[in-house]
Amino acid sequence: MRKLIYIVLLLHIHVYGYSQSSESIPSIKLIEKTSSDKVLLRWAPDNSISWQLLNKYGYKLERITTYRNGAHLNEVERVILEDKILPQPNDEWTRVFNTDTTDQYIAIAAQALFGNQFKLDADAYSKDGLAQLIHVVKEREARYSYALFSADQSRNAAYLSGVYFEDNTVKKGERYLYRIHSLVPDSVEQIQSGKVLVQVKEAFPLPQPERFAAQYKEGKVTLTWDWLTLSNTYNSYWVQKSQDGVNYYDITKTPFIQPSLNEPSPNMVYMDSIGDQEGTYYYRIKGKDAFGEWGPYVNPIRVEAYPVMEFVPEFKVYEDLKSGSVMLKWEIEEGKALGAKSLLIARSETEDDKGFKIIKEGIPVQTGEYLDIGPEISNYYKLGAKDKVGKINWSYKEFIQLTDSIPPSIPENLLGEVDSLGRVTIAWTPSPERDLFGYRVYRANKKNGTYIQVTTREIPSTTFKDSISIKTLAKDVYYKVLSVDKRGNPSELSAPLQLKRPDIIPPSPPVIAYTKSTERGPYLEWYPSGSTDVVNYLIYRKGSSAVERWELIKEYGIVEGKQFFTDSTVVDLETYHYLMIAIDDANLESIPTKPVAIRKFDTKVRKGVGKFSLNRGAKGIELAWTDPISGDYNIDIYRAVDEETIRFYARVPKGSEGWEDIAVDDDKKYQYRIKVNYEDGSSSKFSESKSIKY
Repeated sequence: MRKLIYIVLLLHIHVYGYSQSSESIPSIKLIEKTSSDKVLLRWAPDNSISWQLLNKYGYKLERITTYRNGAHLNEVERVILEDKILPQPNDEWTRVFNTDTTDQYIAIAAQALFGNQFKLDADAYSKDGLAQLIHVVKEREARYSYALFSADQSRNAAYLSGVYFEDNTVKKGERYLYRIHSLVPDSVEQIQSGKVLVQVKEAFPLPQPERFAAQYKEGKVTLTWDWLTLSNTYNSYWVQKSQDGVNYYDITKTPFIQPSLNEPSPNMVYMDSIGDQEGTYYYRIKGKDAFGEWGPYVNPIRVEAYPVMEFVPEFKVYEDLKSGSVMLKWEIEEGKALGAKSLLIARSETEDDKGFKIIKEGIPVQTGEYLDIGPEISNYYKLGAKDKVGKINWSYKEFIQLTDSIPPSIPENLLGEVDSLGRVTIAWTPSPERDLFGYRVYRANKKNGTYIQVTTREIPSTTFKDSISIKTLAKDVYYKVLSVDKRGNPSELSAPLQLKRPDIIPPSPPVIAYTKSTERGPYLEWYPSGSTDVVNYLIYRKGSSAVERWELIKEYGIVEGKQFFTDSTVVDLETYHYLMIAIDDANLESIPTKPVAIRKFDTKVRKGVGKFSLNRGAKGIELAWTDPISGDYNIDIYRAVDEETIRFYARVPKGSEGWEDIAVDDDKKYQYRIKVNYEDGSSSKFSESKSIKY
């Protein structure tokens, strides 16, 4: 065999599926590719030790027919396709290599299988990253990886390495189970067989790579595509480039290998550096499967390359004193703004980059100016140059502060409330000035009193929370607000906001100043409470009995000055107790006054007779009346004849409701009155006078 030259490939290789298996028993992996008249088989052990042993002892390939003419076979048919498959001898390697000396993977596989030494120099491959992932592994691992990689890239290399078989004896419509067995004695190493089930049918064309995209930035084109979706189809890719969309040339000298399945990103990335070149470029890719066959090219992508923008604009700012606007001016020399497509202006009230907002964009790249008619009092400006893809080169910041001596407007529409704990919330309408800095809040206990600032600094909010004492005699609290702009100009104080404090202090009680007993009943003189918020006064009464309760007998509204009250609803001779309570507008009650005891004055006048009348009788003058209901008494009758003085005439006992005066003469006028005399010495008043002529 002609000496094979060890060819150094600028490849980026990793062990993709052929590394040491995590299973405890080594195994052989078998894959297939089927068409209507043949089946292609590829296999590989899952670790380098098994690979070395199988290169020595070989493989056995078996085919089992399980299905034919639309039905499963009752007895399967077994055929040994190859009883021992080993790497081909040197003569065969030489013959195949001489038929295609451009197939460098044959040389790589030969060096991996038969070379005396197989050392990797990481520095030699650093440009394209060859062996960056495996340059520290043992020589056996390196031989194993390169041999299987070469078999993936070249069908001839796979055939010569003893990991490929082409079955041309298949029939369309039949189903086969292929099994590849290890001929390594179990005493040396147990290796599980590989198997694959095949249905002979028309071959499907290989697919185009998916989601192919390109992006240009600063002299570099980044190509990306989805490798994960077709990871079971393609193991490497080829990248081509064109400047006219017709004539393409390779920009990958070796296949571009897909990442490991453990990689987090589903995208492959290839970067093409074009430097300062400008113009239109076209890119396309195709994939290669494990049988060394290329799939179709993807539809090409067009990329526009443009120069890197290095231009940074400069500008000046000026204040327009008449309008209060800011003028920005800049100059751009011809040919100095290469790559810039437009200008834009940003403004901020602070120097912090996060505060800048764009106020104008799409400005032509030429000498010009811009009038900012809505600036703040303090302004930072930046002028930016934007390139084709949106990259912006910003100028240095320029600061300008406008002249301002006009105070902001006075806050209006103050509203507020105070809760039961003395917590105050007030709010007002925002001031319209754009340069407003904040507000100050002031408080007083009197409307025209001294207002004290209760905010420690200007607040930006139009609401304010305060806390006040509610244990005070001041019933109201007053607030005023002023606004301050960013130059420190204050407005005048707002109109006062009057808020009522929650009332938790009961009113002072009224004063009962004088009492006495009268014929009409107990009499009181009293003075109103000293509290100004009293709206009601209540008088309560109860009798002398311990079981009696206080009852409300009189209610007053708001009164002024000394007041008088006589209780005419009491019973004679009984003692009664009286007290008063004041109630304020918060419905709080004063403490009761000290009870006073009063009884109705006893005039000794008692109840007299009722329904007194006179009638002429057969023997004299008949007197009739109704007696009092209770008591021990006698009834005295008084009489006068003609013009005589009326005097006591007769006495009748209790229970008599009539009496006849028989000592009368004709043609005389008789006048009568009746009085009741009680056993305790009291008496009634005289009844009304009644007269009759006999």
